[in-house]
Amino acid sequence: MSRTARRAWAAARTMADLGALAAQWLEGDLDALPGGSHRGGPDPETGPLIDVLAAANRAGWVTVQSQPAFDGRRWRQRAAVMLLVDSAGRDRLTDTARDAGLLLAVHRAERPGPVREIPVTTWAGELHTAFGPCFRRRDLRHWFIGCHREALRAVSEAHQVTLADP
Repeated sequence: MSRTARRAWAAARTMADLGALAAQWLEGDLDALPGGSHRGGPDPETGPLIDVLAAANRAGWVTVQSQPAFDGRRWRQRAAVMLLVDSAGRDRLTDTARDAGLLLAVHRAERPGPVREIPVTTWAGELHTAFGPCFRRRDLRHWFIGCHREALRAVSEAHQVTLADP
């Protein structure tokens, strides 16, 4: 990870700061995510999603996982995204998802309650990947290692929202 990226992530204090940096990484203007992960930019399949993901990040949300739809002979994927958002973002995304008929899962880190995971990828009809697990605070702190403690607090307190195309 470059010194520039390390300093940028260390200076982030809010979800908006983290989202702005994630957008820069998606667009190739920052060489790594926190802790040096995902050096070299997003996976090639993310290419068509970059503009919309960068816009979501610049809205003050933080995308943590996404995938485009794909329908092959054996491999099938639903378009899906997992985000960390504040309460206003949760409400806006929940309303929009319901109006659009999208599949939705919403959690908070380590909060009791039912956990809904959404199957998003199958291989030969068998489940391969699900989005929407409830992240633990220690996992979030690990993913955002090198960020300021205020940013770590923000992601730990964020709502975890997953949207998927039915």
